[in-house]
Amino acid sequence: MALTWLVTGTTSGIGEALVGEILARGDKVIASGRKVEERLGPKIDKSENLVFLELDITESQVEVEAKIKKAWHIFGSIDVLFNNAGCTGFRSAEEADDAFIQKMFQVNLFGPMHLTSAILPLFRAQGHGCVTFTSSSSVWAPLPFMGHYAATKAALSAYVESLHKEVNPMGIRCVAIECGGTPTLLGQPRGEETLDPPAIDGYLPLFGGVMELFTKTPLDSLPGDVTRVAARIVDIVKREGMAAGRPWDIRVPLGSDGWGFAAQKC
Repeated sequence: MALTWLVTGTTSGIGEALVGEILARGDKVIASGRKVEERLGPKIDKSENLVFLELDITESQVEVEAKIKKAWHIFGSIDVLFNNAGCTGFRSAEEADDAFIQKMFQVNLFGPMHLTSAILPLFRAQGHGCVTFTSSSSVWAPLPFMGHYAATKAALSAYVESLHKEVNPMGIRCVAIECGGTPTLLGQPRGEETLDPPAIDGYLPLFGGVMELFTKTPLDSLPGDVTRVAARIVDIVKREGMAAGRPWDIRVPLGSDGWGFAAQKC
């Protein structure tokens, strides 16, 4: 069955690959993000099944609700909300200030919560829907200097577990995709951003080793592949391919390292 998707964070990485995979499966997709048509448009073929939607997930709840209603009317309904947009950053626990921490939680946790709250009344009214989230294997194995990022993703996965139990009796399913290491731009500076080293000298040797994982070109130390990740995500939502005939899982570690990290803790 053809589905209609609303996907956030589609200008690069997993989100960009996911738009291509959705279209290849014959589904419709509303690709959203900041300056999304300018940034994604030149990289993907035009299609009557693809519409761009300008969306910043850090907008107010009122603004988010208005964008969800606008998105709903583009194709007449939505079957899948994929909360993919996110950010990362690197700070020691000692040096992180409130602004850094608040931004991390606003983008990775509060933004997806606001979008989900906005679309749930529409999903309840139509009697079905799927809310999907990009979480991270860092919930199982957080790296040094990424404790705040890992905390947002751990909170997100816990939220999804509870959410699914609340809304599943009304025909709505939820899943957190806990991706392992995947070569995207998530950990790299964008625009005028910089990866500032710790001001405290004692942290510098370890910080340098962690940064090497994210700044090497190509990112050959990361085992994941965005194209394969996107294909697996669509399988999970549509119950095709690797997910055909399997029970619905609320939290899905994805990638060899993702499964490995989860297995070490369970």
